[in-house]
Amino acid sequence: MITHLGVIIPAHNEEDEILGCLDSVLQSFAHVPEASVPGGFQIVVVVDACTDATLGLVLEFARHCRLAKVLTTSSNSVGSARDVGCSYFMRSVGGVSGADFDTAWVAFTDADSRVPLHWISSHLEVAAEGVDCLVGTVAPRPESGSAELIAKWHANHELGENHSYVFGANLGLRGSCLAAIGGVPRLTCGEDAAIVAAVRTVGGQLRRTDSCRVLTSARLTGRTQGGFSGYLQQLA
Repeated sequence: MITHLGVIIPAHNEEDEILGCLDSVLQSFAHVPEASVPGGFQIVVVVDACTDATLGLVLEFARHCRLAKVLTTSSNSVGSARDVGCSYFMRSVGGVSGADFDTAWVAFTDADSRVPLHWISSHLEVAAEGVDCLVGTVAPRPESGSAELIAKWHANHELGENHSYVFGANLGLRGSCLAAIGGVPRLTCGEDAAIVAAVRTVGGQLRRTDSCRVLTSARLTGRTQGGFSGYLQQLA
């Protein structure tokens, strides 16, 4: 049984997207009885090297949301930002008397993404089956790009169970497995694939699933070189 669940969201200059992401996460939390996770939920937003209004928007959100924690960093690295958020969450879990990292779960998404209503419940179901790492799917949000571009993306991705992809906007990790791999690799890009590779190395059980697909922005100007937007640029 998962007793503590944290959603980690790195945000670099995401003033146009972050509130939509946070709202979708809150709706997904509301879809799960809070008593089913007795240690509680957290949303940890890591505001990383922002020069826009992201920090102010997230701080205002946190004023009205007891689940939200706001951290700041200047690393300009998505891997480092994810790791900062995970370290904070793991410390908060470890500070609870009798807490067990085996019963903690970290879910990752991105600030320009929208998670489905059943996202949290899907992560909890997979964790209850003894899985150590959920490797979920992502697709472009239909309203955020041209129909031609999004059709090209889907033509190049066969989403389903046991898929072959890794997306940082839809990953889940048991706390004990996160500790075993030494945290999130502090890479500027590709930290998601590095997480999955590390889990395999330590013998963690993976579940590759399309059961809780996340929708993300189809923008062509990304926040990291070589990320989702970079791939869309190539398609365009």
